[in-house]
Amino acid sequence: MAAGNRKDGAGRKLETGEYYDSVNKRYMYRKMVDGERVTVTASTLKELRVKKHEIETNIDKGVRPKANNTKMTLNDYIDHWFDTYAKSGRKATTCQNYASYHQTYIKDSIGKKRINKITKADCQKIFNNLMEKGLKQSTMANLKSFLNSVFECAIDDDIIVKNPVKNIRLPKTDNKKKEAVDQEDVEIFMEFVKNNEQYSYSYPSFVVMFNLGVRIGEMAAITWDSVDFDNNTITIDKQINRYRKEDYGFTRGVASPKTKTSVRCIPMNSVVRSTLLELKMKYQESEYRLPFVDDRGVARGYVTGFIFVNSMGTTWCEPCFRNLIIRIVKDINKEADKNNTKHIKNFCPHMTRHTYTSIAYSAGADVKAVSEVLGHASTAVTMDTYTHLTKEKKEEQDKVLKNIKIS
Repeated sequence: MAAGNRKDGAGRKLETGEYYDSVNKRYMYRKMVDGERVTVTASTLKELRVKKHEIETNIDKGVRPKANNTKMTLNDYIDHWFDTYAKSGRKATTCQNYASYHQTYIKDSIGKKRINKITKADCQKIFNNLMEKGLKQSTMANLKSFLNSVFECAIDDDIIVKNPVKNIRLPKTDNKKKEAVDQEDVEIFMEFVKNNEQYSYSYPSFVVMFNLGVRIGEMAAITWDSVDFDNNTITIDKQINRYRKEDYGFTRGVASPKTKTSVRCIPMNSVVRSTLLELKMKYQESEYRLPFVDDRGVARGYVTGFIFVNSMGTTWCEPCFRNLIIRIVKDINKEADKNNTKHIKNFCPHMTRHTYTSIAYSAGADVKAVSEVLGHASTAVTMDTYTHLTKEKKEEQDKVLKNIKIS
């Protein structure tokens, strides 16, 4: 049944001005008032007729009902959405990401178009263009989620009657293989950092990154009360996020982890344990602190006792850690030129996580164990993220099974 039918899903005949949108499963009532169309929507026919009665009663009383704002652009409505709806049930960091998506992908394209004139084709073209530019599938999925929320609220506000992005199909992109740092490169890198006077302060940070597979924000947020030397575990229960100062009053804060499953207890191996014990013996309490920020972006106290700090005595963030790696790799390769030894490739902080995963699989760890350490929502996420590793593992298992011969 097409959208906008004069009978609903149960076959009931609708009255004049009433319509049933079978795609979005909504009832609509439309009426022209002084040359402008007024539209209301409801999830049930009973609710629709209550709204319809209110409109007709107001007209009888001489009260002009509010017409759809047909001149409102998508940009206008998104501004309203951020002010009114965005922070309800969403983390402050998610809202920041959505604001970035709007600024980068929407504002100068369909954002300028009147919201009630935007079609499914308009939205599909946006995603097709982003695919051609090489945008990641995950970013396109997040952008779609953002637009879907905006358009759904616009329907509830009676600004539009249909969500043009709801049934959009995201273009399929090739999943790039998650690259790990070459094992020999890791050994060269770690040996250099450990024994270099300029960089040795950062050695414990790299030990944790490579050995525990944590995210950069999680590593930066680890405090001494998260480390249990008796049970040889580290609890990951917070991360450091960046914030826009003009919006929140600070640029960095400690917040809850990415997802609920990101809260986890990770076992320490002997290298991590000995490195942290040695660091604790040298540790001096610092006055450095960061606000603890709730999901709405409100500071609710302060956190101190950070284990891993940079040369300035402040916590790491992704850009500074990335720049540190670049400098170290550059210096290693300078020495390699002098000594005619091996060069190593540059890598980003997140590749330490992929390196951990690769080594764990090679060592025989199963998907569930790796998934729990990484803090993934499920083993399906791990298998989807590291498809190439699970494929390699299956090929190894197939070889083992072929050796089972009974005659």
